[in-house]
Amino acid sequence: MPPTPDSMLREAAEHGLDLLKQHDVDESGWDYLVLHATAANGAKWILRAPRHTDGHYLPAEGPLLDHVRPLLPIAVPDWRIRTDTLIAYERLPGVQADRQWTPTDDLLGRCVALLHALPTDEPQALGVPVFDPEQQRRWIAARLAEAQEAFAIADERWRRWQDWLADTDRWPQAMVLARGDLHPQHLLVNGGRLVGMIDWADATISDPSLDFVDPYAHLAPAVFERLLIDYERHGGHVWPGMREHIAHRASLEPVFAGLYGLETGRADMIEKARELLSRGR
Repeated sequence: MPPTPDSMLREAAEHGLDLLKQHDVDESGWDYLVLHATAANGAKWILRAPRHTDGHYLPAEGPLLDHVRPLLPIAVPDWRIRTDTLIAYERLPGVQADRQWTPTDDLLGRCVALLHALPTDEPQALGVPVFDPEQQRRWIAARLAEAQEAFAIADERWRRWQDWLADTDRWPQAMVLARGDLHPQHLLVNGGRLVGMIDWADATISDPSLDFVDPYAHLAPAVFERLLIDYERHGGHVWPGMREHIAHRASLEPVFAGLYGLETGRADMIEKARELLSRGR
């Protein structure tokens, strides 16, 4: 049964978390229902419940947060309740970034570089999945095949994706701990300063470009370019063709959104994907 605000508050109470009935609901996420609640002592809490029980979640997310928390110069969630149906943690400082956010420091590039420099053996032992380049290409090709059956994809767009998948020499071979899904809504900021990162469920050991796709798609071009500069200055590897590789990954967004819309019955997402995929650019 899908979670509801009442079921989430009830489970939190069963774990000793005394929350007021007043709360705000955030239904924007694809995978989780989120509540912003207040405890009887005034502390602000975040409750997160998976929308589905299909196993498409990262069991290692909590242990991974414990692993990276002391290594990063920003805040990450500290789960106080962690079950298959509920996650709860005290709200971190800052507010979610938006498309207009302009950083006044280099912390985003520094944090991505720090994550990519970490040895991957411990995250792998915690259960973070590993996707080598060939596995990534096969997975993308399978999603494209699904989308082609459901949507009319412009020939130019289709050829561009197929050429990219076939050009294996242009794909990075080194794999890193990629946090993934660095959407502005997952960045907590105080003015121009990055102060936290939330929602680490998409972490993998895979292509470093994954941590630049959402900044490329959702932040200003100048902010994206500064991110790459800061990343490289802090030890990250920017290879020839990296920007093009990121752009190809970002162009897949309507594929993923359209397939998710079909899976969940979201007509708005289906129609938007249909419109975008029919265009050559």
